[in-house]
Amino acid sequence: MRNRSAWGLVTAATQSVDYWWKRGMAQGTAQGLTQTITSMAISSTLSTAAGIASDGISYYDTSNPPTFAGLASTALTANAGTFVLTMANTGSIAVGDYVRLVNVVNAQQISGYRFQVTAVTANVSVTLGYMASSGITFAADGTTSTVIKVIPNRMYPRRRYIANITRAAQATVFFTEQHDFTPGERVAFRLTSAFGMSQISNVEARVLSVTNSATVSSIVIDLDTSGFTAFTFPTSANTVLGNSSVPAVCLPPASSVVPFNGSATVAQQPPGTNLLDSFDDRNTRLIHLGASMFANATIGNVWDWYALKYDQFNQQ
Repeated sequence: MRNRSAWGLVTAATQSVDYWWKRGMAQGTAQGLTQTITSMAISSTLSTAAGIASDGISYYDTSNPPTFAGLASTALTANAGTFVLTMANTGSIAVGDYVRLVNVVNAQQISGYRFQVTAVTANVSVTLGYMASSGITFAADGTTSTVIKVIPNRMYPRRRYIANITRAAQATVFFTEQHDFTPGERVAFRLTSAFGMSQISNVEARVLSVTNSATVSSIVIDLDTSGFTAFTFPTSANTVLGNSSVPAVCLPPASSVVPFNGSATVAQQPPGTNLLDSFDDRNTRLIHLGASMFANATIGNVWDWYALKYDQFNQQ
């Protein structure tokens, strides 16, 4: 990375001008140069910047993402529909990230579930807004738990954890994270009787419409659930006893031609197809440029960055 705006800039302040990372260096680190102008002339002093130990440059493939250490949560507000984790250390968790909750004391029914983060107050709290928008509440709040940041694989299509299912002529299914289901796709449901709406288990339905907003993730399906038992999470005590160890999930069940694009009367040309399993590899390589490298930069600076793949000479 090179700071085009700072090279030769006449200022008394130390400026970050160049950073690099090479394979073999630890993730999140970087080495670089800083520049200090010694006079008004076009001369400056370049010096090796102190090595960045965290939030520097990271590289990973989403099919083989890095792992993150578990962070402690001291409370989970869940009985008022807010679903907020109290955390003294939120680590690198940011809005849009995914977290998995482990051993949620007094709320074991969501232990093992994955959630998408909708708000973060650094070193104070993390909000699970998609869960909150589903309308589900628990009888009691959770206490301690372990929060693990995860980077999901990007194969498509994928299953999603269910946050709630409404009882209606055309049911709405809410998820704990944004989904990639499409109008016309067929979906099925896997859940135990502990979740109340056992009538929907192993049933297929077609997706009529989708929502993926900043806080709501849902689909509307062509299934009348008005006569079904209400969907509800099992209690923490029943989960501990092993009566509901399998999460409630929605998944693509079979090959299905997508006959329309958002409207039953508008044909999609050419027609799309959703298959049984995760068949479309949408994984990609990502480079994260952390905030630590910009500590001595100025807002408005223009940076160039590039990546090189070095030649590999194999022994003949």
